[in-house]
Amino acid sequence: MNMKKISVAAIIVSLVSTIQINAQSIQEGINHLYADRDQSAKAVFEKMVSSNPNNLEAVYWLGQTYIAMKDSKAAADLYDKTLQTNGNAPLVLVGKGHVFLLEGKKDEARQMFEAAITASHTRKGDNPDVLNAIGRANIDLKAKDGDLAYAIQKLTAAADRDPKNADIFLNLGDAYRRAHDGGNAVINYDKALAVNPNFARAEYRKAMIYYTQKNWDIYLEDLNKAITMDPKFAPAYYELYYYNLYSQKFDKADEYAKKYIASTDPDIQNDYLVAQTCYVKKDYDCTINTLKNIIAKAGEQTSAKTYKLMAYAYVDKGDTASAKGYIDQYFANASDEDLAINDYILKGQIYGAVAKDDNIVLESYVKAANLDSTYEGKIKTLQEGVDYFTKKGDKIKEAEMKMIVYNNRKTPNPADYFFIAFPLYQGGDYQRADSVFRLYNAAFPDSLYGYYWDARTNLAMDTTFSVEPYLTNMIDGFKKTLEIAGRDNNKDRFKSQGTVASSFLAGIYNNTKKDLDSAIYFVQKGLEIDPSNPSLNGLLQQLQKIQQRNSGKPNTGGKPAGNGGKRPSAKIRAVENKPQAISA
Repeated sequence: MNMKKISVAAIIVSLVSTIQINAQSIQEGINHLYADRDQSAKAVFEKMVSSNPNNLEAVYWLGQTYIAMKDSKAAADLYDKTLQTNGNAPLVLVGKGHVFLLEGKKDEARQMFEAAITASHTRKGDNPDVLNAIGRANIDLKAKDGDLAYAIQKLTAAADRDPKNADIFLNLGDAYRRAHDGGNAVINYDKALAVNPNFARAEYRKAMIYYTQKNWDIYLEDLNKAITMDPKFAPAYYELYYYNLYSQKFDKADEYAKKYIASTDPDIQNDYLVAQTCYVKKDYDCTINTLKNIIAKAGEQTSAKTYKLMAYAYVDKGDTASAKGYIDQYFANASDEDLAINDYILKGQIYGAVAKDDNIVLESYVKAANLDSTYEGKIKTLQEGVDYFTKKGDKIKEAEMKMIVYNNRKTPNPADYFFIAFPLYQGGDYQRADSVFRLYNAAFPDSLYGYYWDARTNLAMDTTFSVEPYLTNMIDGFKKTLEIAGRDNNKDRFKSQGTVASSFLAGIYNNTKKDLDSAIYFVQKGLEIDPSNPSLNGLLQQLQKIQQRNSGKPNTGGKPAGNGGKRPSAKIRAVENKPQAISA
């Protein structure tokens, strides 16, 4: 027997075995990573790198695991160390480019990506694994400078080069999903499943497309398919937990929470789901005690969201003083990508309550809105501020928020001026109410409401009917109200406002202007709107009696005498539709 042939055969068998073991281990780590078992993935890849620091594929995936664990510094250190001895390792160059993207260095990242493509290029073309890694880096949600068009270009090229690689189609689907192209995302997820029918992550990603579309039937169907493909696929259990939690199906939610915990890495912070269930049930003591236990055991490793939920629990319990410390810890520990728009609002509400200053709350809504890059989202957040103050009964802040909404609209509607001015009036800020009512009147000169409520606003600033310019403003507003209400097609619709204006004008002209004829005239104009009004009829009789006593001649109606009433009139006081009796 030829010993040389035996040795060569043994070497080949050994090499193939080593490659298979490496591939199995790499896939095992990727499976853990895709199923949210980051610690397990880390253990697999660290063991591989420890036994062979030149296993560049394992180095790449270990760095990707660090990135998933939000430790980009560890990834950077690993990639830098490897590049010192393997300066042209394509996958490691891509990994370093990924870190650059996370650091906001998009130009440096692009240089790394292009260098990796060059280093891995062969006569057959670009390396699909390198192109796939470049696509993965650019679609990372944490990489704000990721280039989706570039990612789609490279992933499409990778798919053409290696159409049997399910991971490429998964990433291409994710790229289209990030580009808000759900149709192409689903097409590529299906291509991934055609290559690998048990690819739970691809089925799960399909479910998330239907989640954004609120197509709950298909969403649930796809999540359950993912679990069938991989009974330990934790992300699907996590989604099913939340779906049942917010559907108030607490027993089912608890069932899925337990399955999630059993399918992911052991971690005290998994009890966060228990705390969250307690919170949705409005069992705030259970929420707080569970979260305190997490903090006590996790220490500095406590997830930022734990502090946020604690703050919410204390706020809803009515203890904003305790909530303040936890919202501060949340902002101190949360990364930029963790912080959501509503977090700034929560912080503002807590600080505002502690300081008893609603200006802080208002500013938090404005800050949160300005962080939203979409017009629709910005207006939605500002409107939530309006709703907050409306519910609280703070009329001034409600009006101020409404004015902010108005000023931020692409095409403001001047009709909104009325709905800004009215709560200012209700809150007692009469000067600003008067200014805004006047803006409304200028925009809608034939609308009664602005004139009527502006007159009432000036009345609130001058209850004695004697101070200028409030008296003149009051008269002008009530006259315009009476004129509009007196039109034939308006008499029924504006009967209340017309008769009130009539009553007040009568009081002003009788008491302040000393013009009895005009007072009678305005009462009669009110009676044209509501002939059977008992208050106006009673007032007219009283005024006519005064007139008879003064001159012996009843007023026969007609135009107001202006300032021509020569005899002092008795004093009357108009209050809504019920003017009080004349006083001597």
